[in-house]
Amino acid sequence: MKPEAFAVVIPAMNEADLVGDCLDAVIAAVSRNRLPVAIVLVAHHCTDNTETVARERFSKLNGLIEGMVVRLDRGNVATARSIGTMAGLCLLAAYGVSFDRTWLLSTDADSRVPADWIDRYRRHMNRRSAALTGLVQVTGWDDADTQDDAREAYHHLLRTTGPHAYAANLAVRADAYLDVGGWPDQVPGEEHALLEALRRNDWPVVPAPDNVVTTSGRDTPRAPGGLGELLGRLRAAHAGVPRQALRSRP
Repeated sequence: MKPEAFAVVIPAMNEADLVGDCLDAVIAAVSRNRLPVAIVLVAHHCTDNTETVARERFSKLNGLIEGMVVRLDRGNVATARSIGTMAGLCLLAAYGVSFDRTWLLSTDADSRVPADWIDRYRRHMNRRSAALTGLVQVTGWDDADTQDDAREAYHHLLRTTGPHAYAANLAVRADAYLDVGGWPDQVPGEEHALLEALRRNDWPVVPAPDNVVTTSGRDTPRAPGGLGELLGRLRAAHAGVPRQALRSRP
Protein backbone atom coordinates (compact mmCIF):
# COMPACT_ATOMS: atom_id res chain seq x y z
CA MET A 1 0.00 0.00 0.00
CA LYS A 2 1.59 3.23 -1.16
CA PRO A 3 2.11 6.05 1.39
CA GLU A 4 0.07 9.20 0.97
CA ALA A 5 1.38 11.35 3.84
CA PHE A 6 4.37 11.62 6.16
CA ALA A 7 4.96 13.05 9.61
CA VAL A 8 8.58 13.65 10.64
CA VAL A 9 9.21 14.01 14.38
CA ILE A 10 12.42 15.47 15.80
CA PRO A 11 13.05 15.92 19.53
CA ALA A 12 15.64 18.55 20.40
CA MET A 13 17.23 19.57 23.69
CA ASN A 14 19.44 22.65 23.40
CA GLU A 15 20.42 21.89 19.80
CA ALA A 16 20.61 25.42 18.39
CA ASP A 17 24.01 24.71 16.83
CA LEU A 18 22.90 21.57 14.97
CA VAL A 19 19.14 21.74 14.45
CA GLY A 20 19.37 24.07 11.46
CA ASP A 21 21.42 21.56 9.46
CA CYS A 22 19.09 18.77 10.60
CA LEU A 23 15.99 20.61 9.40
CA ASP A 24 17.62 21.67 6.14
CA ALA A 25 18.36 18.02 5.38
CA VAL A 26 14.85 16.85 6.34
CA ILE A 27 13.20 19.58 4.27
CA ALA A 28 15.37 18.72 1.26
CA ALA A 29 14.44 15.04 1.59
CA VAL A 30 10.68 15.53 1.94
CA SER A 31 10.57 18.16 -0.82
CA ARG A 32 11.34 15.45 -3.39
CA ASN A 33 7.86 13.98 -2.82
CA ARG A 34 4.58 15.65 -3.77
CA LEU A 35 2.76 14.40 -0.71
CA PRO A 36 1.52 16.11 2.46
CA VAL A 37 4.28 16.27 5.07
CA ALA A 38 4.20 17.52 8.66
CA ILE A 39 7.56 18.23 10.31
CA VAL A 40 7.36 18.59 14.09
CA LEU A 41 10.30 19.86 16.13
CA VAL A 42 9.77 19.18 19.84
CA ALA A 43 11.84 21.68 21.84
CA HIS A 44 12.35 19.53 24.93
CA HIS A 45 13.59 21.34 28.05
CA CYS A 46 15.31 23.89 25.81
CA THR A 47 17.04 26.93 27.27
CA ASP A 48 18.82 28.08 24.10
CA ASN A 49 17.69 29.29 20.65
CA THR A 50 16.58 25.91 19.29
CA GLU A 51 13.00 27.11 18.87
CA THR A 52 14.07 30.28 17.08
CA VAL A 53 16.21 28.38 14.58
CA ALA A 54 13.41 25.89 13.89
CA ARG A 55 10.75 28.58 13.45
CA GLU A 56 13.00 30.44 11.01
CA ARG A 57 13.35 27.29 8.88
CA PHE A 58 9.64 26.56 9.03
CA SER A 59 8.72 30.11 8.03
CA LYS A 60 10.05 29.37 4.54
CA LEU A 61 7.99 26.22 3.93
CA ASN A 62 5.31 26.17 1.30
CA GLY A 63 3.10 23.81 -0.64
CA LEU A 64 2.16 20.58 1.09
CA ILE A 65 4.93 20.79 3.70
CA GLU A 66 4.03 22.20 7.11
CA GLY A 67 6.23 22.74 10.14
CA MET A 68 5.40 23.05 13.83
CA VAL A 69 7.47 23.72 16.93
CA VAL A 70 6.14 22.18 20.13
CA ARG A 71 7.60 23.37 23.43
CA LEU A 72 7.75 20.66 26.07
CA ASP A 73 9.11 21.10 29.59
CA ARG A 74 8.21 17.74 31.08
CA GLY A 75 8.90 14.05 30.61
CA ASN A 76 11.76 12.34 28.82
CA VAL A 77 12.73 11.95 25.17
CA ALA A 78 10.12 9.22 24.69
CA THR A 79 7.51 11.74 25.88
CA ALA A 80 8.83 14.23 23.35
CA ARG A 81 8.61 11.71 20.52
CA SER A 82 5.07 10.77 21.55
CA ILE A 83 3.83 14.38 21.80
CA GLY A 84 5.50 15.24 18.51
CA THR A 85 3.92 12.27 16.75
CA MET A 86 0.40 13.19 17.83
CA ALA A 87 1.01 16.80 16.78
CA GLY A 88 2.12 15.57 13.37
CA LEU A 89 -0.99 13.44 12.97
CA CYS A 90 -3.14 16.42 13.91
CA LEU A 91 -1.45 18.56 11.25
CA LEU A 92 -2.13 15.88 8.64
CA ALA A 93 -5.77 15.37 9.67
CA ALA A 94 -6.95 18.08 7.27
CA TYR A 95 -5.83 15.97 4.31
CA GLY A 96 -8.06 13.05 5.29
CA VAL A 97 -5.38 10.43 4.65
CA SER A 98 -6.07 7.10 6.34
CA PHE A 99 -3.67 5.90 9.03
CA ASP A 100 -2.65 2.85 7.00
CA ARG A 101 -1.32 5.22 4.33
CA THR A 102 0.37 7.61 6.76
CA TRP A 103 3.98 6.97 7.79
CA LEU A 104 5.68 8.39 10.86
CA LEU A 105 9.39 9.07 10.48
CA SER A 106 11.75 9.65 13.37
CA THR A 107 15.15 11.32 13.51
CA ASP A 108 17.16 13.40 15.97
CA ALA A 109 18.25 17.02 16.00
CA ASP A 110 21.96 16.12 15.90
CA SER A 111 21.47 13.96 12.80
CA ARG A 112 21.32 14.61 9.08
CA VAL A 113 19.16 12.50 6.79
CA PRO A 114 20.26 11.84 3.20
CA ALA A 115 18.59 13.63 0.32
CA ASP A 116 16.93 10.37 -0.76
CA TRP A 117 15.83 9.41 2.77
CA ILE A 118 12.13 9.26 1.86
CA ASP A 119 12.81 7.64 -1.51
CA ARG A 120 14.78 4.81 0.08
CA TYR A 121 12.09 4.16 2.67
CA ARG A 122 9.33 4.21 0.05
CA ARG A 123 10.91 1.21 -1.67
CA HIS A 124 10.05 -0.85 1.42
CA MET A 125 6.62 0.64 2.16
CA ASN A 126 4.01 -1.96 1.26
CA ARG A 127 1.55 -4.38 2.86
CA ARG A 128 4.43 -6.51 4.12
CA SER A 129 5.91 -3.71 6.25
CA ALA A 130 4.58 -1.76 9.21
CA ALA A 131 7.92 -0.49 10.48
CA LEU A 132 11.28 0.10 8.81
CA THR A 133 14.63 0.30 10.57
CA GLY A 134 17.44 2.23 8.95
CA LEU A 135 21.04 2.56 10.11
CA VAL A 136 23.17 5.42 11.39
CA GLN A 137 26.72 6.46 10.64
CA VAL A 138 28.57 8.20 13.44
CA THR A 139 30.57 11.29 12.47
CA GLY A 140 32.97 13.59 14.31
CA TRP A 141 35.20 10.94 15.87
CA ASP A 142 38.43 12.26 14.39
CA ASP A 143 39.38 14.88 16.96
CA ALA A 144 42.02 12.75 18.69
CA ASP A 145 44.27 9.78 17.89
CA THR A 146 42.65 7.64 20.55
CA GLN A 147 39.38 7.90 18.62
CA ASP A 148 40.66 5.36 16.09
CA ASP A 149 40.60 2.74 18.84
CA ALA A 150 37.19 3.80 20.08
CA ARG A 151 35.85 3.76 16.53
CA GLU A 152 37.14 0.22 16.00
CA ALA A 153 35.49 -0.87 19.22
CA TYR A 154 32.19 0.70 18.14
CA HIS A 155 32.19 -1.04 14.75
CA HIS A 156 33.14 -4.33 16.40
CA LEU A 157 30.12 -3.91 18.64
CA LEU A 158 27.91 -3.33 15.60
CA ARG A 159 29.22 -6.44 13.86
CA THR A 160 28.76 -8.72 16.84
CA THR A 161 25.41 -7.55 18.20
CA GLY A 162 21.99 -6.97 16.74
CA PRO A 163 19.45 -6.38 15.45
CA HIS A 164 20.09 -2.66 15.36
CA ALA A 165 17.47 0.05 15.47
CA TYR A 166 17.82 3.78 15.99
CA ALA A 167 15.25 6.43 16.79
CA ALA A 168 17.41 8.70 14.62
CA ASN A 169 16.36 6.64 11.59
CA LEU A 170 13.04 4.89 11.93
CA ALA A 171 9.72 4.72 10.06
CA VAL A 172 6.44 3.31 11.42
CA ARG A 173 3.03 3.17 9.78
CA ALA A 174 0.50 5.19 11.75
CA ASP A 175 -2.14 2.46 12.10
CA ALA A 176 0.43 0.06 13.56
CA TYR A 177 1.83 2.79 15.82
CA LEU A 178 -1.59 3.61 17.25
CA ASP A 179 -2.52 -0.05 17.63
CA VAL A 180 0.34 -0.67 20.08
CA GLY A 181 -0.15 2.57 22.01
CA GLY A 182 2.67 4.62 20.53
CA TRP A 183 6.12 5.26 21.98
CA PRO A 184 6.62 3.34 25.24
CA ASP A 185 7.72 5.48 28.17
CA GLN A 186 11.08 3.74 28.32
CA VAL A 187 14.41 5.52 28.18
CA PRO A 188 16.87 4.44 27.01
CA GLY A 189 15.73 2.00 24.33
CA GLU A 190 12.36 3.52 23.45
CA GLU A 191 12.82 2.54 19.80
CA HIS A 192 13.52 -1.09 20.71
CA ALA A 193 10.51 -1.18 23.03
CA LEU A 194 8.27 0.22 20.27
CA LEU A 195 9.51 -2.31 17.73
CA GLU A 196 9.09 -5.18 20.19
CA ALA A 197 5.50 -4.09 20.84
CA LEU A 198 4.86 -4.11 17.09
CA ARG A 199 6.30 -7.59 16.69
CA ARG A 200 4.24 -8.92 19.61
CA ASN A 201 1.13 -7.67 17.84
CA ASP A 202 2.13 -9.24 14.51
CA TRP A 203 3.04 -6.02 12.76
CA PRO A 204 5.98 -6.76 10.42
CA VAL A 205 9.24 -4.92 11.13
CA VAL A 206 11.53 -4.79 8.09
CA PRO A 207 15.18 -3.71 8.05
CA ALA A 208 16.21 -1.04 5.55
CA PRO A 209 20.03 -1.19 5.79
CA ASP A 210 20.44 0.82 2.59
CA ASN A 211 19.01 3.89 4.32
CA VAL A 212 21.72 5.54 6.44
CA VAL A 213 21.48 8.72 8.51
CA THR A 214 24.60 10.48 9.79
CA THR A 215 24.53 11.37 13.47
CA SER A 216 26.81 13.25 15.83
CA GLY A 217 29.67 11.35 17.43
CA ARG A 218 29.67 13.55 20.51
CA ASP A 219 30.04 11.77 23.83
CA THR A 220 28.17 14.36 25.90
CA PRO A 221 24.68 12.83 25.66
CA ARG A 222 21.42 14.75 25.86
CA ALA A 223 19.54 11.61 26.98
CA PRO A 224 20.89 9.06 29.49
CA GLY A 225 21.72 5.63 28.13
CA GLY A 226 21.74 6.68 24.49
CA LEU A 227 24.35 6.54 21.75
CA GLY A 228 26.28 9.50 23.15
CA GLU A 229 26.73 7.74 26.49
CA LEU A 230 27.95 4.58 24.72
CA LEU A 231 30.47 6.59 22.71
CA GLY A 232 31.70 8.26 25.87
CA ARG A 233 32.26 4.89 27.54
CA LEU A 234 34.14 3.57 24.51
CA ARG A 235 36.32 6.67 24.34
CA ALA A 236 37.19 6.36 28.03
CA ALA A 237 37.75 2.60 27.84
CA HIS A 238 40.12 2.79 24.87
CA ALA A 239 41.99 6.00 25.59
CA GLY A 240 45.65 5.20 25.21
CA VAL A 241 45.11 1.55 24.18
CA PRO A 242 47.52 0.60 21.37
CA ARG A 243 45.71 -0.12 18.10
CA GLN A 244 47.45 -3.49 17.64
CA ALA A 245 46.32 -4.59 21.09
CA LEU A 246 42.74 -3.76 20.22
CA ARG A 247 42.84 -5.56 16.88
CA SER A 248 44.30 -8.70 18.45
CA ARG A 249 41.42 -9.14 20.88
CA PRO A 250 38.98 -11.97 20.10
